[in-house]
Amino acid sequence: MSARGLHGFLFSVLLVAVLFAVSVSVGPAGLRAPPPIGPLDLIAWLRVYRSLAAAGVGALLGLAGALIQYSVSNPLAAPSILGLPQGALVAAAALTLALGTPPPPGLGLLVASLGALAAYWVTMAIAYRGGLSGAGLVVAGIAVSSALTGLAGLLLILVESRIGILGAELLLGTFAYATRGDAVVAAVSSVVLVAASLPLLGRLDLLSYGDEVAAAAGVSPPLARLAATLLAAAATAAAIYVAGLVGFVGLIAPAAARGLVGGHPARSVPASAVLGAAVTLAADTAARLAAPLLSLGELPAGTATSLVGGIFLAYLAARGAAGGEPL
Repeated sequence: MSARGLHGFLFSVLLVAVLFAVSVSVGPAGLRAPPPIGPLDLIAWLRVYRSLAAAGVGALLGLAGALIQYSVSNPLAAPSILGLPQGALVAAAALTLALGTPPPPGLGLLVASLGALAAYWVTMAIAYRGGLSGAGLVVAGIAVSSALTGLAGLLLILVESRIGILGAELLLGTFAYATRGDAVVAAVSSVVLVAASLPLLGRLDLLSYGDEVAAAAGVSPPLARLAATLLAAAATAAAIYVAGLVGFVGLIAPAAARGLVGGHPARSVPASAVLGAAVTLAADTAARLAAPLLSLGELPAGTATSLVGGIFLAYLAARGAAGGEPL
């Protein structure tokens, strides 16, 4: 790893450590819960679980975004291009309609994550007919995500009219209710999936030069895309299971990582996972501190990431229009 890449990666790790410490330390309440609520360190432990869940989910989404972008050679690609969030929303809405009441959080998020994986397999089945090329994968993803968006809209209308639940309340990206189990799932799955992605990074680098170059070097482009997108789908499903839909992290983190450590996948994919953790930690802390100012009990972190992500996407578009780096 070059000096720039090493320094950039170490900076991103230090940033996560600082943001984690801030996340555990600040909030409307102090660090200690007064008796007889419980142990004096109850609030501190709850914040540790919440912060671990936020960091793990951010790492998963940052990893997923980077893998998808290198798979299709598009720096603006994100998990939504494979229909993953749309599939999760359809599954959550369908479950709510079937039960006639809001599902328990664990069951709802489990079904949503399975919906995301189902959408992925539909996308890959369509793309497979075209040889799993980068362009074919994008077209298949757009087709599936568009269809699922329409279906999700219909189901959300039914949910609101029949059950009285606002569509915006389904799968809100929040870490407010993170448990010890959520923290373990997020942390372990992020470490395992990042480690599993490492052997693929050299192949993804070859893909960036075109399928012909990759094939000449002995790499099967379809198999490389399948492996990378499968890991991305698994990472997105795990993130949805823990926190619901947290948007734009898979776009912001990879772009920031490439600017910080360079565009080689061996450097930028791990850095994207680390910076994804930084994005969600910062968003959750900011949302937690902003909620009392807005007279709200809790402001989902997903609202903060969507706001920042929209601004960031507009910046990328403006930079491209102004003759900056190509999109």
